[in-house]
Amino acid sequence: MDDLNSIVATVTRTTLMLLSALLLGWVLLPEQRPLFAGLLLGLVGGLSYTRFLSVKVRQLAEIAVSTEKSRFSFGLLTRICLVLLTVMVAVKLEQVSLAGTLIGFFVPQLLTIPTSIVVGLRNKS
Repeated sequence: MDDLNSIVATVTRTTLMLLSALLLGWVLLPEQRPLFAGLLLGLVGGLSYTRFLSVKVRQLAEIAVSTEKSRFSFGLLTRICLVLLTVMVAVKLEQVSLAGTLIGFFVPQLLTIPTSIVVGLRNKS
């Protein structure tokens, strides 16, 4: 589980750096503001989705280690509602690009793949 904590922390730091770069792009390129706003919204939604899922995975690991039997939910409905809320905000506001929001939403999830490879190689050696 220590790997999961370091992976999520690295993805969070990388996403925050991307958020600052996108905010700078939003300020400097006014004609592209809807795209940058969509990417910003998507990154925030995707990061919260990733962090929520990591909490659920940690809870599942704790249940698997414990000897007591209990029910567990991965929070699928909560995660679906998070995606729908992000998309609904993008659709409702015309200053936000829906395509940018959808692209930004998947960036933190895609960042977990190379991050986990790097963390795994670092721990292996």
